[in-house]
Amino acid sequence: MGGHLRNATEKQRTPGRSCIILDYFEELERVISEFLPIISSHSTTTKVYGKNKGFIRGEIVFSNGHQLSFAEVVDLEQASKMKYRYHLMDENGALIFRYDNAPHFPNLKTFPNHKNLPNDVLESEEPNLPAVLMDIFNLNFKRG
Repeated sequence: MGGHLRNATEKQRTPGRSCIILDYFEELERVISEFLPIISSHSTTTKVYGKNKGFIRGEIVFSNGHQLSFAEVVDLEQASKMKYRYHLMDENGALIFRYDNAPHFPNLKTFPNHKNLPNDVLESEEPNLPAVLMDIFNLNFKRG
């Protein structure tokens, strides 16, 4: 499982490359499928705004009860996502971490990108779904 999951972060198409939005959504679904061994359930909803623009949101429940809620608004002609959030909660609904680009921490070097922890806010580059899923795997499921 480990080698297969490592490749998931390398294969995702990222905004800025030339592909249509449906291809991007299909790629995110494929990435999620790479993690099915640790996923109890998942769902996604998409909206297409144009050939290169769209919205995806999803909920992933992991086998340990943790839940990831995510959303991306993307224009594939832009280098970065218009909006994003990746919000991980424990089985009781308490925050584990949240990556987002809401513009409320202007003093951070990575503004507007940041990572929220239960008692802190950290600088963070814009993540992508495969990297977040890999973080979750490494935090909760990696043995060895």
